[in-house]
Amino acid sequence: AIPTAEGKLCGHFGHCESFTFAEINPETKEIINIEEKIPEEGISCHSASWVSEQGANIVLAGGMGMRPMMMFEQNGVRVVPGCPELPIQEIVEGFLNNTIQAGENSCGGDHSHCHGEGHHCHGHQ
Repeated sequence: AIPTAEGKLCGHFGHCESFTFAEINPETKEIINIEEKIPEEGISCHSASWVSEQGANIVLAGGMGMRPMMMFEQNGVRVVPGCPELPIQEIVEGFLNNTIQAGENSCGGDHSHCHGEGHHCHGHQ
């Protein structure tokens, strides 16, 4: 799932207009489907459970505060912060091919919650 504004990844989670859900085949690294959705109650920290209910298990984000990040983690959704504001397809393809430069969470704060899982957590600049 990707917080989205104007067809691109939205760098500030609180300002996003919708979430774009990309269904992917991890074996072939193909995008099966891309669909934009907006939660009925609007977007907030509490969107984490809604995103999880839609079947997403990873959120590609730019900046995100500690509270929504913790809410996502509690709902079993891994957040990859520091992604650039690029068109959705480019972000998804970049993530699949390990070519996007995910870096620091642009909202600042403590990054130790990343636990070093995955290879997008090492703050490439």
